[in-house]
Amino acid sequence: MSRFTIAWVLGASVVAMVTGCEGCKDPVVEPVVAEFYFPNNVTAFESEANAVFTFEVRLPEAATEAASVDYETVGLSADPGEDFTHVEGTLTFAVGETSKFIDVPVAVDGYLEGDEQFQVVLSNPINGYLRDFEQIALGTIRNDDSTVGIGDAGYEAAESYDGMDLVWADEFDGSSINAANWTYDLGASGWGNQELQNYVASDENAYVQDGKLIIKAVSGGSDNYTSARLKSIDLQEFQYGRVDVRAVLPVGQGMWPAIWMLGANFSEIGWPDCGEIDIMELIGHQPNRVHGTAHWGADPSQHQYQGGSIALPNGSTFDEEFHVFSIEWEEDEIRWLMDDEEYFSLDPGNVAPQAWPFNEPFFFILNVAVGGVWPGYPDETTLFPAFMAVDYVRVYQGN
Repeated sequence: MSRFTIAWVLGASVVAMVTGCEGCKDPVVEPVVAEFYFPNNVTAFESEANAVFTFEVRLPEAATEAASVDYETVGLSADPGEDFTHVEGTLTFAVGETSKFIDVPVAVDGYLEGDEQFQVVLSNPINGYLRDFEQIALGTIRNDDSTVGIGDAGYEAAESYDGMDLVWADEFDGSSINAANWTYDLGASGWGNQELQNYVASDENAYVQDGKLIIKAVSGGSDNYTSARLKSIDLQEFQYGRVDVRAVLPVGQGMWPAIWMLGANFSEIGWPDCGEIDIMELIGHQPNRVHGTAHWGADPSQHQYQGGSIALPNGSTFDEEFHVFSIEWEEDEIRWLMDDEEYFSLDPGNVAPQAWPFNEPFFFILNVAVGGVWPGYPDETTLFPAFMAVDYVRVYQGN
């Protein structure tokens, strides 16, 4: 064999060896990086059976290396320590694991509350990342209780005023709504404001409990809402005086509680010719502000109104405790107050050249509307049931 032949054989062998070694190497396996996400939110009625809300955290496929992620609860309308137990910690996924669980205890009581919400938030992933838009889970505590648990905290009206006598009051101390004071408006006509609720005479939507009148708006789903609207027409009507109404109000997108009055001649001459005095209105997306307004006009085409508003300080909202909504109503003047602070007034000069309709008897209306052209409509943030609790309605007149 020639040197050339030997060299060629040795070279070919080396090439074959190199090629064979390349083919013998194990394939490169890229590690699976963990992708953390919540597959769903949790919604359940507040009950002993649902005393713990369990949230699942998933990986779409098993990680090939250990991975971890932190979690923490955040209160929304539900308060940590009162409505649920704050939890925080770290979930560690071992190799091959795809699912972990977070348990959040919720408070179970019999008190009437709106549905309440909190979040569980993922953060600080190690050897992984958070899936867009799925790193936060929402917990919704549904409520179907009827017991009023709001207590009596809040502003209290005076029991008397100089030069005035208490001429009528409903303190709601009985076991039912007093038929000598109140009757119902009924129906689902939109009420001139494109509202959604159907006003009914139901013990679920209006009742007396623990010395409070409760007017409750309930959602049946698919824009099916029931509520109540009480009025004192032909029963209790007044001309002039100081009116005090102590109440806790519902808040939330699309909610519209109101405490107001219409001229007792409404049935004869219609609105707005009869006049309207809105002692208090709240639109739910402004939970710290109430409005006082007057409406007038010879007919709907000449409808006019003026009003003012007042807000609570320091982030407080009107669903937290009682406040007193008042008017001081004299011949040719009306003044609006909240917790004895005047914030708006009206006299015939504001109404001219139209007639001043506010020197006649008026009756009361108490209601909780859902939706309408002013407050807008409920959305996914609106919590039901929503209720207004009225502690009393009092009327004082000069002695």
